[in-house]
Amino acid sequence: MHPGYEDTHLLRSVKARDGSERKDVSWFVIVYLLITCLVPSNLTITALGSVGRPTTLCGLLAFAWWLLYQLQRTTPTRAGVQAVRIAMVVFLAVALTSYSLAMLHGVPDSESSPADSGLIRLASWAGIFLLINDGLASRQTLIKVLRSLVLVGTATAVLGLMQFATGSSLVDWISIPGFSAASELTGVQFRGGFIRAAGMASHPLEYGVVLAASLPIAIALAVTDHAKDWLVRWLPVVIIAAAAVLSVSRSALIAFGFAVLALIPSWPKKIRRGALLLGIGLASGMYVLTPGMLGTLRGLFTVGSADPSISSRTSAYTTAFGMLANNPVVGRGFGTFLPDYVIVDNQFLGILVELGFTGLAAFVVLILCAIVCVWRARKLAADDQMRQVSQAVLASISAIALTFMFFDGLSFAMAASLFFFMLGISGALWRIARQTHPSETGAT
Repeated sequence: MHPGYEDTHLLRSVKARDGSERKDVSWFVIVYLLITCLVPSNLTITALGSVGRPTTLCGLLAFAWWLLYQLQRTTPTRAGVQAVRIAMVVFLAVALTSYSLAMLHGVPDSESSPADSGLIRLASWAGIFLLINDGLASRQTLIKVLRSLVLVGTATAVLGLMQFATGSSLVDWISIPGFSAASELTGVQFRGGFIRAAGMASHPLEYGVVLAASLPIAIALAVTDHAKDWLVRWLPVVIIAAAAVLSVSRSALIAFGFAVLALIPSWPKKIRRGALLLGIGLASGMYVLTPGMLGTLRGLFTVGSADPSISSRTSAYTTAFGMLANNPVVGRGFGTFLPDYVIVDNQFLGILVELGFTGLAAFVVLILCAIVCVWRARKLAADDQMRQVSQAVLASISAIALTFMFFDGLSFAMAASLFFFMLGISGALWRIARQTHPSETGAT
């Protein structure tokens, strides 16, 4: 470990007089995760409107916590160059520049408030990113947070499977005093004669992001956590995988498949054989328990432009590119590309319109930085668990980014929060990996 690192680390695990450790950051992050995924994503504090979602407020609190520490500390962290954090700062700087220029030139009244709330949401996402990136001090706290992600993913999957089995939302009754619904939960939908679950999410695609984010982590921990019984380790994997397959969602299935493919290079042959058997078992169980499901899933990928969800996406591109022509460099301002104009169901195209080519480049670089950092962390890993976890984080981030090609993920609180959550995990993992290789401190 680099000399002086523990004395200067953000919100470090402080030794109490009785020798115990306080791990405030990890517990705050876990609470954030639980609020994000296990509270209906449409609930908001009535007086605060769209920015009153609990996950947004927690992110703003995280940002204030991180900023307060930065203002109070008197010594450098000596943590070396943190590529993901730099990429995040660049992306935020582009967004702030776009907002400033939009306000300077004037925007319609219908876009002014969304632009303000968009900036607040960016600050919230930056807050949880920075707290995770700088505040998870050890591999133990990192693994604890990732175990919580698996728990949340499993709970989401169980709820989704119950919705699939019953055909009911099961969450309509939830009401919290002081909160109101910013929008109606879509609940369960139907596609091809089958239930399309959504869990606590506001849309099945957002539900798919939770499954895609948690599945690779569940597999990595199941492979390496030999201290636990095999059923305890592998049951979450089976539940999340089953929920993903039965989601009746192209995006979820593509993300599911991509995440598994990204994990395969890190698996020993025994695990590869087990994964093949698990896949066969899931397909067989689906064939027996849900007749017609395999045909429905096959039809999702063979229907082509006849599918209304595909044709609506492609027909909206002309309108989106027409709006981009007015502000091609830094866009029209984050949050101002309103659904009332056109729905493109492609977050990358949405970023292009709102933040221009500069913003899209910064957003893509941010994702690539996270992927490269966890890939390098895998190379530095001293044991199999950290190698598997690094590969799983890479797969998780890649899968979420892939789903953003199929819907405007940053418009959905749960999907956006998980995305920046995982970006923070990538930065923390890279920093922790370099702690075991002091010669790497200062590298990108």
